[in-house]
Formats: sequence, structure tokens, C-alpha cells
Amino acid sequence: MDQSRAVAYAPVRVCSMAGIVGGILIHPANVRWGALAAIVVLALPLGACSETNPEAERAAREATKPWLAMMDRGEYEKCWDAAAPWFRENVGSREMWLAKAQETRDPLGEMNFRELNHTTYATNPIGAPDGEYTVVVYSSSWDAGNIYETVSMQRQPDGSWGVVGYHVKQQ
Repeated sequence: MDQSRAVAYAPVRVCSMAGIVGGILIHPANVRWGALAAIVVLALPLGACSETNPEAERAAREATKPWLAMMDRGEYEKCWDAAAPWFRENVGSREMWLAKAQETRDPLGEMNFRELNHTTYATNPIGAPDGEYTVVVYSSSWDAGNIYETVSMQRQPDGSWGVVGYHVKQQ
């Protein structure tokens, strides 16, 4: 299995040296992806750049669950439909999403368990539309091994949380 696969675009956050510096993720395993070789991954702040909002973090975590359940069932079209508008506008086409989701998830096999690793919250990250964002990271075990699943969420105008990015990385 590739060490890291970003399935969808997400906004960028550039933070101080004390935190994560967001930007273009170019992983050797992704080079064969052509247009998706340079994938923007949501990297929210740590350390001095951190913000906290426990209620928003909880709500965003809860919103990841039905979306991940659809991914687990291979319902990638439903995931596309359920994702935030920003996701659909920036990933490319539905067909591109379906191909990359299938290419990334199907080789993992069956999921054995998933548990929350951590959640990070930020407002108005640099390089992204203004708003509230939360990154929810899960540790999960699959037939193919252990991975981190990162689901990037954006608060929508109606107050709900929508998926704007999904990334898997081998632990």
C-alpha cells in the first residue's frame, strides 16, 4: 500500500514554525496520479496558532461519522453528493473523485476498527475561504494495515459541517 494517499483537495493553512505548515503535498507515491500529483491538504495549526472550540469540534466529529460510514460501504457517489460544495467545486469531476476514492479505499479491505486520534479547529485559515474548519483524524485498522484517516470539515452557512477533504496515510 502507498504510504500516503490524498483523495481530495482541501484548503491550506500556513502557520508559524511551531505548527504545521500547510501547502502542496507531493508524495512520490502520488506522482502517478497525474493532475492530482500536487494535492493541497488541509493542515491546521498547532502550538501558538491553535484555537479551541470544543462544541464545534464535537459537532464536526459527529458529522464525519455518516460520511465515513458511506465510504466504508463503498458508496463513493453518495459521499460526493454529501460533501460540502467547496469540495465538489475544487476536487474536479465526480468521475475523478469516484476513481480516486475507489483506488484508495478498495485495496484497504475490511475495516476492523476506527478510533478518534485528535481534532483540530481553526477559523479563517490562510488560503481557504473565510470560515470555521475542523480536521478530524482517526486511527483505523484495516485488512491491509493501520492507517490515519483525516477528514477536513468546513462549517456550512446553515451551521452544519461539510466534508472538504479526505486523506489516508499508513501509520
